Amino acid sequence: MAGDSDVGIRRELEFYRRQCNDLGARVLRLQEEQSRASREARRSRAVATLVRDAYRLIDMRIGVEEIERRMLDIIVSANACDRAVILRLDPGSGDFLVEHALGFGAQAPPARLSLSDPPGFHVAAPHTAPDPISPALRAVMGLPSVLWAYEMATGYAMMLASQSERNVSRAFEPEDQEFIEAALSVFLDVVLRRQTDAELDATKAAAETSDLTRMRFLSNLSHEFRTPLNAVIGFSQIMKEELFGALGEKRYRDYVRYIHHSGMHLLSLVEDILDFSAHQAGRLAIHEQPIDLREAASAALAAMAQTMPHEGVILSLQAARNLPPLCGDARMVRQIMVNLLSNALKFTPPPGRVVLCAGLDGDGALTLSVTDTGIGMAPEDIPKALEPFQQIENPFTRRHPGSGLGLPLCKALAEHHGGTLAITSAPGRGTTIRVRFPPEKTLRQGAA
Repeated sequence: MAGDSDVGIRRELEFYRRQCNDLGARVLRLQEEQSRASREARRSRAVATLVRDAYRLIDMRIGVEEIERRMLDIIVSANACDRAVILRLDPGSGDFLVEHALGFGAQAPPARLSLSDPPGFHVAAPHTAPDPISPALRAVMGLPSVLWAYEMATGYAMMLASQSERNVSRAFEPEDQEFIEAALSVFLDVVLRRQTDAELDATKAAAETSDLTRMRFLSNLSHEFRTPLNAVIGFSQIMKEELFGALGEKRYRDYVRYIHHSGMHLLSLVEDILDFSAHQAGRLAIHEQPIDLREAASAALAAMAQTMPHEGVILSLQAARNLPPLCGDARMVRQIMVNLLSNALKFTPPPGRVVLCAGLDGDGALTLSVTDTGIGMAPEDIPKALEPFQQIENPFTRRHPGSGLGLPLCKALAEHHGGTLAITSAPGRGTTIRVRFPPEKTLRQGAA
């Protein structure tokens, strides 16, 4: 009986031993799965932290070098590693040059790394099998555990290094590929975007400086032109009207009229350049007063009839007699009408018609428009016509050259009043240019 009891006890012990071993194995598997899940969660959190912190740098007004330094700091902090390096392939030598490093203290890493066949990803852990790449990476980083990622399209590479000491940093694993590739991708996205922004800012600043220099030159030149022009116009006016006696020869009178007309034309170009220069520099002052648009339009039409030849082209005015006054700058409004009429006459061959209209919209906004039966423009040429110093190529521009400032200046003067300028045109069907002033610029009848 005792022997049977011993056998039973031994069987029970073996049963419980097997059960404990199976339970222990399950516990170990659960611990391993939990550890793996924890590592994956940590990597995901690290990538999310990296992306969140990195893209905040885009809006900061700091230089590219500072962006690179802060990016590496974010990457090192997110991955809890010790060192980081950004390298770029030198096409001439085939070596990788260290562009930025973090965590090396006073001792800088080697300036270059030679790899005959650089991989897209590599991990050099303390206990991995020997390979030809790991020693070269460790030589640059000076630490036993190294992660490497390389993007062939841009030539950029990144290395992260760790001491592999418990509670300080850890050895890298092949599963860390996701983090370093994400880190390199985000780094390049942020840095290259900032480089592009910096280049655009520099280009914009250079363009603005160039435009300002050009406008200052034109302004100064225009001021220099104005004094002799006034003399030419004044004396030719005296001679044209023969204030001090007859000129005698008829050809002299024709020449004087031509001189006076050319002088007035040149003076109008000078005035356009001066006004546009002031507009570009933000120095164009507006002196508002009540303006009778019908009277102003009649005066502009009369001035054009005297100063610009238009044989075979009928000039006419359409304006109601009871239009309310416009609160605006009289000189600028007159210049808008004169420039629009001049432009219309230039591009309207005889027989033709140019109509200047002044009207009132349903919402109380005053409008000016010039409609012609001229050559018209293609829709794609309209934006070009509104660009300063631009002219649409056609036989009329060669016959009647100009500064290319007429329409851009009209648009600028309209916008100075808070208004708009719109063009409707088609080739062979004429053009209508409409200036609309805001309703608040319309004065009640009798307002001062």
